[in-house]
Amino acid sequence: MAAPKIKQLFFQTEGEGFAHEHGEANSAEKVYVYLELENDDVNETGPFGVTCTAGGDWVSGATHQSVMGSSTDEEWFTAGPLTEGQQELKITLEAEDAASYGWDEPVVEASLWVTVVPARRSAIPDDSEHSRDWAYVNIIINADNFLEKPLRGGRFYARITDAEGKTAAHDGEVDDGILSIPGVWAPQKDATLTLYVDALHGDDYLRLEGSGDFAVTGDAVKFRAAQGFQDITVTASDSQTAAEKAGVTGSAGIEFKVIKIGGEYTSETEQSRTTGHSQEWTIRVPKDNIKLTQVQ
Repeated sequence: MAAPKIKQLFFQTEGEGFAHEHGEANSAEKVYVYLELENDDVNETGPFGVTCTAGGDWVSGATHQSVMGSSTDEEWFTAGPLTEGQQELKITLEAEDAASYGWDEPVVEASLWVTVVPARRSAIPDDSEHSRDWAYVNIIINADNFLEKPLRGGRFYARITDAEGKTAAHDGEVDDGILSIPGVWAPQKDATLTLYVDALHGDDYLRLEGSGDFAVTGDAVKFRAAQGFQDITVTASDSQTAAEKAGVTGSAGIEFKVIKIGGEYTSETEQSRTTGHSQEWTIRVPKDNIKLTQVQ
């Protein structure tokens, strides 16, 4: 079979950022649908159409020329805001020449379901009185990963909330540790920023989540963000065995860091060291939380 398989299909809301197969969105926000296709056959798929509908309405459609053997492809679709009630997010793959490329069926379909609930009050000021409580600012976040190096990743999602529960949602790209949200409305006091980041760890992404309180004191709001970590001590004779015992695999400096060997702190050049005998290793592993602190 040379038809592409749907490896991942989920949606994220504009105001949240979690990956959902079933969940909620509100009637004022957009929904982002993520599709990852995989062709584990040796043959290419041939050209095929990809269509996304939301609640029965056409969202997007395009023709893919082909997916080569043993490769993947991915795409994002943006839908909404959607009407209240339960709505189907549907992906349809349709081969242009199913027989020639060995598709078992000419059409492949998959669906997600989202329950759309009434939106809470908008956080965008709509009158002069409201505008006195909110300010137009730039938000800049400098983020480090668990190795204290600039965070690398894909997209981030941010939700700003005031003391009354009014919210504003934003998203953007992670640019070498810099997360920028330019020209947005934010509460001048008693505000909370909740952040979701798809952080890159090796070849995979880890969803990070955290929040921090802030107040507006000028035309820019700045944060320092640091990914959480845990130091685990195990007994082993080499770094890879120690990492596996700590619950991680992969490469030192990407998925874990050796902090101590036999009670002594290590250098960057000792991350793949083999001692030849068992002793204690302290391995630092990443966690999925991120701490936000406002800075001046």
